[in-house]
Order: sequence, then C-alpha cells, then structure tokens
Amino acid sequence: MAGLTVIVLLATGYFFVQSVRLEEAKSLTESDAIARGVAALIEAREEGYLKILEAYAGRFRFREGVKRRDRAAALVHLRQLAETFPELDWPFLAGPDGVLWAIYPEAPELYGRSFAHRDWYRGVSREWRSYMSEVFPAARDQAPVVSLVMPIRDLDGKVIGIIGSAQRLETIRQWLLPIQVPDGDLYVVDRKGQLVFHRTRFGPEQVNDYSRVPVVERLLRGEEGLVELENPVEGQVRLSAYRLLPALGWGVVVHREKSLVLQRARTLILVSGTAGIFLAAALAFLGGVAVRNQRRTERVLVALEEKTRELEAAQEELVRKERLAILGQLAGGVSHELRNPLGVMKNSVYYLKMVLPEDERVQKHLRIMEREVTTATRIVSDLLDFARAKPPSQAPTDLSELVREVLDRTPLAENVEVVARLAPDLPPVAVDALQVQQVLGNLITNGAQAMPEGGTLTIETARAEGGARVAVSDTGVGIAPENLEKIFQPLFTTKAKGIGLGLAVAQGLAEANGGTISVESAVGRGSRFLVVFPQKTKEE
Repeated sequence: MAGLTVIVLLATGYFFVQSVRLEEAKSLTESDAIARGVAALIEAREEGYLKILEAYAGRFRFREGVKRRDRAAALVHLRQLAETFPELDWPFLAGPDGVLWAIYPEAPELYGRSFAHRDWYRGVSREWRSYMSEVFPAARDQAPVVSLVMPIRDLDGKVIGIIGSAQRLETIRQWLLPIQVPDGDLYVVDRKGQLVFHRTRFGPEQVNDYSRVPVVERLLRGEEGLVELENPVEGQVRLSAYRLLPALGWGVVVHREKSLVLQRARTLILVSGTAGIFLAAALAFLGGVAVRNQRRTERVLVALEEKTRELEAAQEELVRKERLAILGQLAGGVSHELRNPLGVMKNSVYYLKMVLPEDERVQKHLRIMEREVTTATRIVSDLLDFARAKPPSQAPTDLSELVREVLDRTPLAENVEVVARLAPDLPPVAVDALQVQQVLGNLITNGAQAMPEGGTLTIETARAEGGARVAVSDTGVGIAPENLEKIFQPLFTTKAKGIGLGLAVAQGLAEANGGTISVESAVGRGSRFLVVFPQKTKEE
C-alpha cells in the first residue's frame, strides 16, 4: 500500500508541475491575445481619425481658406468636423510656426498664442507628417488629453498650416472599459510611459507616470512579448503580456497575478491527488497483493495519465471560451464609429474618380486609397462578425448551389484560376445559408490570398458520411507545421494585412451549424480546407 501511494503521490507531483506550466502558458497566451486586440482597436480608431483630418486637409476650399487665414470660413469646417465626429474635441488650426488662429468652439483668448513648445507641434513639424501626441493637460480646462495633428499642404506640397484636434483620455477610457481581464488588469501608456488608460486605477489622485514600471521600461525600449516579473511596489509576481502600437508609439500591458492564475491548478491537483490516493487504497484493499502487482500499478498510472489529459483538455476548452468571450467584447467596441468614416472615405474616393481629370498620377493614388479603405472595411467587418455571431436559422440547403452563389460574388485576382467540381444531387444539409456563405467566402478569399503570384483555386463538393462536404484547395505558399494548430485561433495571422479573424469566424460559424472544419497543408505546395455539414433529417 505504501509503495503504491508513493507512486501515486509522485505522479500527482509531476501532474502539478505540468499543470502549473500549462496554466502559466495559457494565461500568457490569453493575455497576449487581449493585448494584441486592444492595440489593434486603438490603432484602427486613431488612424481612422487621422485619416479624417487628412481628408479635411485635402479639401480644396478648406485649403484656400487656410491660405487666406479666413477664420470665418475655417470655423464652418471645424464646426462640421466637431459635430460629425464628437470624439474629436476642440478641432483647431495653427500656422506652420505653431501659432493657433482658429478653434471650435471659439476661444479668442487662445488666438495668436504659440504652441510650438507642445509635443504635438514638435512631432508634426519633425517630418511634417501626421502625429499623435503624448498625454498633456488641455489649455482650456486642464483635462488630460492627447492631440491628433496633420499638416496642410498646398498643391505644390508646401506646408501652409496644421489641422488638429484634442481627444480626452475619458473618450479612450470609454472604448476600453467593457474589456474584461479575468483575474487581471489592463493599462495603456504613451511613448513616455504616461498613463493613458487603466481599468481600475485612473484619476488625478493616482500615479500616472509608469515609466519606471519594469514592463513599461521594456515597452519604452521598443520591446514586446511575454514575461513574469515582480511588481516592485506591491511585491506580487505578475504574468504580463506587453504589446506596442507602432503607429502611435504607445504600449499595452495585460497582467495577471500569478497566485490567482495558479489557483485553478491547485484545485485540480488537490482533486486528482485525493482521487489517486483513494484509488490506490481501494486497489490495495481489494487486491491484497496489488502493491506488488506491477500490472495494476501500471493501470493506476495509465488512469492518472488519462485523467491528466482530460483535465488538460477541459482547461484548454475553458481558456478558449474565456478568450473568445473577451475578444467578442473587444470586437463589439469597434461598432459603427469606424464604419461611418470608412464609408465617407469610400464615397469620397468614388466622387473624386469621377470629377478629377484623367491624370494617371491622381488616379493611381485614388486606386491606392480605394484599396486601403476596402482592406480596412474588411477588417472592421471581420471584427463585427466575430462580435455579433447569432444562432443559425437552419433550413435544408444545397451545398453545391451555395458554392456557385459565393463564387459569383467573390472577386478574385486575374492570376487565380478557379476550378469548380460541384457534385449534383447532394443530400440537403441543415444549415443557415447566409452563415455558410460567409464560411465559404472566407475560405475562398483566404485561398486566393495564399497565392500572391497566382495559382489554382479548386472547390469541390461531394457526399460525406451523414451529410455533404466542401473542400477548398490552393496551390499557394502553404502553412508551416508549427502554425497548423494556431490558424483557427482569433488574432493569429501570418499575413502583412488583416488581424487574423477570418478563419476564426469561419470555424465558429461552421461549428454553430453542426459542421466541422479541418486543414491539411504542405509548405510550398498549398493547403486544403475541408468542411463537412450534417444531412437534414426527416424530423427537421
């Protein structure tokens, strides 16, 4: 009995060590996903607002008014900007020297005042490019703000002024407050380590200089990653994920107290260890000589290993669901605020393409703008689709017909050859047609993007056991073996553009409709995604 108990305790100790490592790794992975998501959300919003300022700076009549220093005309534009985009506070105009000459709502006491000492002016005038400032107190009410600024150029490219706007930190706070970090916290710092946002510590009574915090020091050195560090103030060990916002120079930190993270591992080991000891006692009592029986000892270890795998699988599923819930909250924060400005930009490009002369240089840049707006719109759509997934409205559906409809409306590059092998008379599958169209659209687009130099995209439908299947194959770059298990994870991407939600959305919708999705790939040879849906039953 004693020998078997020792074996069980040793196995339990091994399981405890593995559980601790697993919990730490999963906590860091989940925190990293949140940090990446927050960074993507902030950058997308702020870059969107900088694009809006750029659009105003490019208006012909607006530029002419700036040249003349026509304050009345300028205030009309600034008022329109403030009313259309209320998250932009106090839009203003300054000269190339940093002297302010127009602001809405009007503040005559600020006219003629030089702001050349401000970070926003030093930043924009350094290379005369768009800039987002560090945190500073607003001149009007001392509220903590950041400034977004954009140079205004004439047709010859000469800088004739600066358009800018303040943005209260409270605005950014409202974006991020809905994001939850189980057993942890989240904060954002600017390029000097000043606090921009903190979920639980924010206000004039709080210390807002985080530049000496070890993980922030790493961000200020341009580093990002995952780390275990001790909080020098509270003496607690934290598991932290820290990510940069390259376009803004800011940083995001998501951290969790290690002691809280490991509580679940302790609970699991207590339960499994107790169960193991009872199991050993029961075997000894029933078998009498079980302690000396190697076979029974092996069975005990096998049972423990099986229980370990079950617990690890349960942990992984729980963490996955928590991560998806958090990302859903994050994605929902994007909403229409980004869609509206993107729609305005798209319509403006369409209008400019019609009215501007057939100057190839102008048309080239308009095409670039149109392409980038389309990319941004697709990213926003992926975020919204991820956040607002609805229960499927299932009905008997012809899978081959769905593929035809998706191919008809999915634009693909001219160097991509499409081969469709669609089986007739497939058994109807019980799915939501709109959701499955989105699954197929994501897979087809993903396959085409995997072949930047061109190739063959093959879509096949066929009967499957208990239903029907569709396979989407490409002859592209393929997926590295170490990435195969990650490609369906939200925010995982190997592409230069996009934020890694397309395949996560596809998997979620496929599973919501009772289907499965899998992938086979070889580097340099291409990938094959297989989706299987169940057949409609008579009861349905």
